[in-house]
Amino acid sequence: MDTNRHSTIRPIERRILLVALLVAVISLAGMADQLQWNDATTSLRAVQALVQNSWVISYCSLADTDTVGVWLIRGICVADTSAEGLLESKVLAKCVYQSHEDVAADEFPLSEDRWTFEQVNDSNWGYTGIDLAYTYIYTGDSSFRCLGKALDLDCQVEVETISLPDQLIEALQRRSSLELESPLPWFYL
Repeated sequence: MDTNRHSTIRPIERRILLVALLVAVISLAGMADQLQWNDATTSLRAVQALVQNSWVISYCSLADTDTVGVWLIRGICVADTSAEGLLESKVLAKCVYQSHEDVAADEFPLSEDRWTFEQVNDSNWGYTGIDLAYTYIYTGDSSFRCLGKALDLDCQVEVETISLPDQLIEALQRRSSLELESPLPWFYL
């Protein structure tokens, strides 16, 4: 009889651990892309909300920290995905301003003197898919609201509204008029 019993994991226990690990990884991946792919009705509602806006903010309030990007939109489309019945909202956009430093969700609301943005000059127009939980639409008065929340969708966010400094909104208005007047390259038409 063996008195030196070693603790070994049996094959069935390995499988259970592997399945538990896969479930955890899939759950985390699902949180990373909460509202990236949506049904047709939700996608149409998102496009209608985005049509009203020429600016959006990108910010992931669930990350430890993230930069705040201010994007100018020139076009919107809905694209098929590899999942049957799910679509992705895409915008033809370019980043025009980005916060100088990463911001944690618990730091909001930031006072105007805390905001420091740099103009992004090397950003090009491009189609990019958006996650409705991490895209904020302009609501006026220098405020942007999470698109997923504005559409009353089930999403987890730590920051529902982001208010930008008035001076940045004024700069954005000036830059928008210049950017939107210039023609797009032929391959976007």
